[in-house]
Order: sequence, then C-alpha cells, then structure tokens
Amino acid sequence: MNFVNGAFTLSLENNTPLVGPLPTEKINGIYNLCRQLVSTNTLEVLLDSIVRQAVDILHVRFSRIMTMEPDASFICQAVYSNDGVSQARTRGRRAMTQAKTMYQQVVISEAPVMIEKGSSLSAEMRFALRLNFNDSLYLVPLRVNQETVGVLALGEEYHPLPETVIKEKLRLAVLVADQAASAIYRARLSYQLEESQLQTVLALSKLIESRDAYVGGHSRKVTGLAVRLARKLECPAAEVQSIRWAAMLHDIGKVGIRDDVLNKKGSLTRDEWGEMRRHPENGAEIVRTAANLNFVASIILAHHERYDGNGYPYGLKRDLIPFGARILAVVDAFSAMTDDRPYRRSCTLDEAITELHRCSGTQFDPRVVDAFVAMIA
Repeated sequence: MNFVNGAFTLSLENNTPLVGPLPTEKINGIYNLCRQLVSTNTLEVLLDSIVRQAVDILHVRFSRIMTMEPDASFICQAVYSNDGVSQARTRGRRAMTQAKTMYQQVVISEAPVMIEKGSSLSAEMRFALRLNFNDSLYLVPLRVNQETVGVLALGEEYHPLPETVIKEKLRLAVLVADQAASAIYRARLSYQLEESQLQTVLALSKLIESRDAYVGGHSRKVTGLAVRLARKLECPAAEVQSIRWAAMLHDIGKVGIRDDVLNKKGSLTRDEWGEMRRHPENGAEIVRTAANLNFVASIILAHHERYDGNGYPYGLKRDLIPFGARILAVVDAFSAMTDDRPYRRSCTLDEAITELHRCSGTQFDPRVVDAFVAMIA
C-alpha cells in the first residue's frame, strides 16, 4: 500500500492497483484509532481497541487478531463481535489445524484474501475459522518491517457487493492491520528489552548476595515491602516495576566497600563513613552502565536523601526526591531497624513504628510513612 497524491493504492489478488480517495468518515475512524493507540500503553488494551474499531469502521460482524507464534501456530489475542457473544470463546485459543493452514497461506502470499459465501470451503474449515454458513471472510496479513506477526480476520454476513466496495473494505482492512501489526511489534520489542534488563538485574542481585549474605537477604525483604507499599500508594505499574528493581539493587554499590568497613562492629571513622556514603552513587553508576535502567538508577541514587534536604549525596528535599526513592527510604530504614546485626540488636515492631513517626517530615515523606504504618499494622 502506498500513499499517492492524497489517495491510497492497494494491489489485490489480480495485481491491479486500485486508486481512489477514502471517504471522510472512514479516514476519521482510522485517525481516531491512531489517537487511541498513541494514548494506550498495554498490548491487551491496544488490540481490544483495534478489533472494536475494525467492526465499527468496516461494518463487519466480527474482528479477530491472530498472532503468529515461534512454533508457527496462531493464537487469538483479541476478538470482538457486534452480537457480543459469538466469537468470545476464541480469545486465547490456538487456531485449529485447518484454520492454521489458511492463515499460513495468507502469510505466505503477503496479500489480503477474501473468502466469499459461495467458496468451496468444507464444513470443517468453516467451523475452524468460526464462520457461519452465510458469512464472508477477509484475511489480512499483519506485517511490519518485512516481518509477519499475524493475521487480521474480519467476518460479515454475506451481501452481494460491487467490486469497488469490496476493494475499499480490503483497503481499509489493510490500514487497520497496519496499526495492529505495529502495536504487536512494539510490544514484543519492549518485552525483549525488559527480559534482557531483568536478567541483568537478577545477575546483579546475585552479585550482592555473594558479597554479603545479610545485604542479599535485606534486599529481598526491602523489595517485597517496597512493592506492596508502591501498590498501596497507587503507583503506575511501570513505576512499581522500577521500584521493585531499585529495591533489589539499592545496595549494589556496597560491593566495592571493604569487608572491614562493611562489617565493622564499632563506629565508623570519618574516612570510613565517607566511603560508605558513596554507595548510592556507585550503585546508580553500576546499574546505569550495566542495564541502561536510568529511572531505576535515579531511585538508587536518591534513596538516602532526606525529606528535609539533609541527606546525601546531593541534599535533595521534598518533591525533588523521586517518589520511588522516598518509598525505598522508609522501607529500607524499617528493614534495617528490625534486622539483627552483629553490632546491635533489632528493634521491636512498635519501636520501629515509633521511630518512623518521629522522623516523619524530617527524614521521611509523611505521606509515605503513614501509608507504610497502615500497611504493616
């Protein structure tokens, strides 16, 4: 499909290009779909929006998005029908063998296919494609950057239509399919990046534990509490994930601190304290370099800042401190107070809560303290 002089051209099965302007209401429908896709960031919501809009824009009975999996099977990721029920049971299911064969043919041909009511499909094939006896079916490959990611299936009750109308439907279907393919492709790239980052985070957390068993156990405890608190404070899912990883790695900067300083039972000297205070900066640098997790690194960097501006390393105060770092500061302090260490006994729960309240508004964000105390109480 190409855009030429304000019109769309589409080569169909007979390879004859069709050129002509799209109706204004159809263009508006596609434009509204694009706006929804830009404002939505989860694949499930994106695909649900696409299949609903496809039914409205193309005036079909149902719309279904099938993604092609690594094993060459096809899974229904989103479906919508204007009767609300007939296609619902197909969501999440793998295509039956007969339907899989048809989808593969569409993928190989790289062109839209229309199956009319009078075509010689067997009853088994119609059942596999979830077609009523009186249905026609449009199948459009989902392609992006020369890569096929699935098939868009559109079904409607058969009505005799002029060839120009059929071609217009196919042309619009290709536009909708382009949006679906882009959404799936972006989501897969994002997932691959997140998986790569997760593996790096896990490797770094293992490094922490191998360096100091207490630090490793402390980090796991802090992670669980920080995630619960972030959810209680209604942080967005992406921020909760960043807080999770920052909690896992907030002490990664201590891997460079000498054992005699890290495990010293008495008070630290001025030089030793200076070495210890550098661990947020060292940790942020390790995470930023190793995993390209800038937002996670910013939380690690600021988790020893104080609400009143008297923390380190930069003396940030109040809202200048990332919210995730304010959450981590409360949870980290609580965990440290309630853990036994060689140089001091642990606090009781009541003692730790009293200390958090005492430092609320100076060391800690009062809103975070209140939410945390309510959570553990």
